[in-house]
Amino acid sequence: MSLFHSRKYLVKVVCLICLAAFGAADALLAAAEGERDRVPTNFEIIERVSSAAADELAAGIDSIPANSIVLLSKTKGAGDADFLLENALVRRMTSAGIRVTIEEPKQAGSAADTSGGYRFSYHVVRLKIAYPKISRKWLLGSKEVARSAQADIAARLIDRRTGEVVWVGESHTGYGDTIGYGKLASVEDQQYEFTRPPRDELKLSRLLEPIAVSGIVIGLVYLFFSNQGSD
Repeated sequence: MSLFHSRKYLVKVVCLICLAAFGAADALLAAAEGERDRVPTNFEIIERVSSAAADELAAGIDSIPANSIVLLSKTKGAGDADFLLENALVRRMTSAGIRVTIEEPKQAGSAADTSGGYRFSYHVVRLKIAYPKISRKWLLGSKEVARSAQADIAARLIDRRTGEVVWVGESHTGYGDTIGYGKLASVEDQQYEFTRPPRDELKLSRLLEPIAVSGIVIGLVYLFFSNQGSD
């Protein structure tokens, strides 16, 4: 084999090794990340922000005398995840020694409730999880997904006997992290649609990825043939 052909073969092998090494390194890094502590599921994240929201509303809850009967009333909801916030509020109140009942939807024109105790009414402005960004670590690297959860709640405490507003408050809590794209199947729950937010990947940067990858390949081919020409 001539020196010319030997150098041709060497350049080709080096190019292939570089591409293979890059892919292997990315795979190893992804595997290492997968072996770290288990990431919370989307359901668990909404539970967390719901519990944090209930804790932020503690000023209103703690102003209720122990052993009081509280009517928990949702004046407006944000979606199917609302029950997690309701559960968090019930847990927070019962742990403080408060007896809780859940208000059922009333028919239009029903008479106002003037019985004793308190009404804790809450308005769910926002309670959701989203994927604000899906991208790659590097140009040819594995995909990553940014997760963001929000809980925005407005609440008021009302004396049911007099109708007096005893307390008003708001809660704004959030959560954010980044996980590997391959973990989406394990963090989403097919039973609950609110754990499966839209995956908005049709952005300009995503459309440019194949062009960038093609550019790298063309560059390697160019280096290969330019090396041949120099020989």
